Amino acid sequence: MKICIWVTKIFDLGGTKRVVTLLANELVKEHDVTIMVYQDRFREDRTMYHMSEDIKVDFIDNDAFVDRHWTPAFGARFVIKKLNENYGIFNKKCFNHILGDALFPKKTRDRWVEYLNQQDYDIIITTAALSLRLGMIAPRLNAKTIGWQHNCYSGYVDVPKVVFWKQECLLQEYLPQLDRYIVLSDYDKRDYQKFLGIDTEVKINPRSFVSEKKCNPDAKRFLMATRFVYAKGLDLMMQSFEEFCKQDDEWELDIIGDGELWDEILAEARKRHVDKRVHFIGYTNEPEKYYLNSSVFLLPSRWEGWPMVIMEAFEFGLPVIAYHMGAMDLIIDDQKTGFLPEAFDTHKFTEAMLKLAHDDELRHQMHRNAIEKSADFNIDKAVVAWNDLFNRLMKE
Repeated sequence: MKICIWVTKIFDLGGTKRVVTLLANELVKEHDVTIMVYQDRFREDRTMYHMSEDIKVDFIDNDAFVDRHWTPAFGARFVIKKLNENYGIFNKKCFNHILGDALFPKKTRDRWVEYLNQQDYDIIITTAALSLRLGMIAPRLNAKTIGWQHNCYSGYVDVPKVVFWKQECLLQEYLPQLDRYIVLSDYDKRDYQKFLGIDTEVKINPRSFVSEKKCNPDAKRFLMATRFVYAKGLDLMMQSFEEFCKQDDEWELDIIGDGELWDEILAEARKRHVDKRVHFIGYTNEPEKYYLNSSVFLLPSRWEGWPMVIMEAFEFGLPVIAYHMGAMDLIIDDQKTGFLPEAFDTHKFTEAMLKLAHDDELRHQMHRNAIEKSADFNIDKAVVAWNDLFNRLMKE
């Protein structure tokens, strides 16, 4: 089959980029796979997530599809988007044509339909906000269409000014136009049905690698691998680690990753006097050595879909502490492969850190449990599930 995966970025940090590359690397063994991306060619870096050379990358010049010249129509669309973003004025079924045109103008849709049909794809997969746009043009495309969610329902719909904020009526009209809409957990499937009346299909994300090497469960080191953005709860982490350090003199914390809040979080660490025990690594092409040198993984996120980092942590044998929200209890077995303190109680999070840090026997047992749990997220199972979906769609 000829498959297109349409994303905004691929050569950049983030769980979505990693899992898209992971799946594409497997699918290209059986199919003709193209990743279509809004990035300049000079950003191409296949080493970041070990992208196969067999995958084609279509670098899209968005200016060829979108009129960016300031005209009365352009100004009107800008005002409509801002009014809806701030007040939800156009988030009504009777205004779907107005808001839809503001987000994805008719001329732009026509150009995309022409371009995508020219490529003669069998299947087109989009992620996140692009799923809504694909739904708007799906009936006019020759290919089967799939929207693929990479965050929990609330992370897409309930977070101010992010992804589908105040766009529920558009979702109700256009997501059902897709041949399938994929979500990450049964919780998300329930929420899309309950709040929007939209039927979905569940596909869990697999682990991104298999490692014969495992972490040292005696290492007195916590690890985070994250982007420095509000959703990831780094400010909550600094609160918990400050409290932890008042009761422990030995354990340290490594944080790999970067992002827009880098300076703010470094300042927060200094303010709380934990900067000597928190090591801000930044972006690295060698995350493995940090997993191997740690014994507990921390995930203080405010919202998540199906975090790849948990599967990675389990593969190395690190138990995970994460707030009890979203699909966390479908991935982490509380008190077996980690702890799920109440969201977003930083004191409870600290208590879980102290328990694992100071109970060697428990930490060793959770280390073994995490390794065993990792097998549940085998990439082969995911590929079989996706191929089954493709075959079903092509028969419809």
